[in-house]
Amino acid sequence: MGGLHVDTTTDAAAVITRAGGFLAADPVALNVIWSVMETWAGTGSPGRYWLAETDGDVAGLVIECPPGHYAAISPMRRELADAMAVAISGEGHRLSGVSGEASTTSAFAGCWTERVSTAAVVQDAQRLYALGRLVVPDAVAGRLRRAGPQERDMLIEWCSAFQVETGLPGGDVSKAVDLSLSARRYFFWDDGGPRCLARATEPLGGISRIGAVFTPPEWRRRGYAAACVGALCEWVRDEEGANSVLYAQLGNASSNAIYRRLGFEAVSEMLVYRFDDGVQRR
Repeated sequence: MGGLHVDTTTDAAAVITRAGGFLAADPVALNVIWSVMETWAGTGSPGRYWLAETDGDVAGLVIECPPGHYAAISPMRRELADAMAVAISGEGHRLSGVSGEASTTSAFAGCWTERVSTAAVVQDAQRLYALGRLVVPDAVAGRLRRAGPQERDMLIEWCSAFQVETGLPGGDVSKAVDLSLSARRYFFWDDGGPRCLARATEPLGGISRIGAVFTPPEWRRRGYAAACVGALCEWVRDEEGANSVLYAQLGNASSNAIYRRLGFEAVSEMLVYRFDDGVQRR
């Protein structure tokens, strides 16, 4: 492809500057990549970034934050996904996995397996939702409130349980908890005590991502998750002037139904591939 160039860097701030127009053009689809880079730029944590440029304009991104973590890939044309796989593998760098929009990620994984002679195994399938007209549940006892520093141990316990339950790659969640807690982005639905947890990222391009939605088993089937997410989306809209997006695992019919009732609309499907090539995974 004429005019195609893939550049590699470890400078998150520089990537945000170079790809500013690309990110702002689709903050819904690029919310994960954008927010992760903002966090890494702010903390100075190590990461690795690849930019695909066509005729000098950024047309695709792959990020690996932290090193060894599954890479995240932006939506892009098949030929760009192939070029990314060729460039990254050609550096001698090895990825442990990749996640992103289904068709892009599958194209990248297919090319990667040929280049590296490894297996690509689907580990997760999700759907990206964006909020349309919010329908906040009523008649659910309790209220939304921010989590406080004194609840750090509970947040670590609940976020760890969330990882196990969703089948996400395991690891110590304490650093991630501390970052979101210090930014005051964790919220509880409280009904005589915390009953459900959710997190809202700082808005970027008018979009905040709702995540880490977790209700301990003993408090389920009482409407707490729907009430928590609905109230948090309302807070994001009213207090920050932003809209909400979230991801739901396609294997969890209950969560998909809840989000639909709240007014979320499907945007795209996402896949997560694990590369079985001996690379250490978190």
